Amino acid sequence: MKLILASSGLANEEIITNLEEMTGKSRDKINVAVINEAIKAEAGDMRWFTEELENLAHVIGGNVEFIDLQAHDLEYIKSRIEPTDMIFCFGGNTDYLANVFMKTRFDKILPEILAEKVWVGSSAGSCVMCHKEADEIQKSVYKEKRTAEHFMNFVPIIFLPHLHGCYKFDKPEVIKASEFTNLPVFAISDDSALKIIDNEPPVILGNDYIVAQNGKIIKEHK
Repeated sequence: MKLILASSGLANEEIITNLEEMTGKSRDKINVAVINEAIKAEAGDMRWFTEELENLAHVIGGNVEFIDLQAHDLEYIKSRIEPTDMIFCFGGNTDYLANVFMKTRFDKILPEILAEKVWVGSSAGSCVMCHKEADEIQKSVYKEKRTAEHFMNFVPIIFLPHLHGCYKFDKPEVIKASEFTNLPVFAISDDSALKIIDNEPPVILGNDYIVAQNGKIIKEHK
């Protein structure tokens, strides 16, 4: 399992360089399958999506294909993903994304896919691979209501994207989030990401983050 859990996609050179190492290909030869289900539950100005898509197309030189999980069966989806090197999962509403994974049974083939492909998440696309944050944090920080019982739970952490960003949360909210769980809470800025390979501890890419556990800050940098 090779994951890059980003707050805002391929945001800096360090993230891109690590992606090259994880895929074993230079960026101009990487082929990507894009999952953008999470934006279907979002409203308002979607310029962030077009900007992030433009950046993805600028960085990645291989094929950029979109996979609609709700339009096709699993065998077709697997056949579309098979020739790619990475999956890029856009942000949006994480609960909606998790429910799509489960309703389409994409969650059942994800372990097989993650054994072969690099997963790059952006915001919700990262959160969904981890454990779900507490309802109180979902409401107070992200202004969303709970509609999914759980996320994929592949990575034993809570992932909070957009630290110091559009939701304007900081250390107090991260500490509070860590009081609802025994898992470590990683709050990551839009310029940072986590690199995860198999069962190794997460490696932080970038310089703006807070890590908390059981109500205490255990690591931070800004």
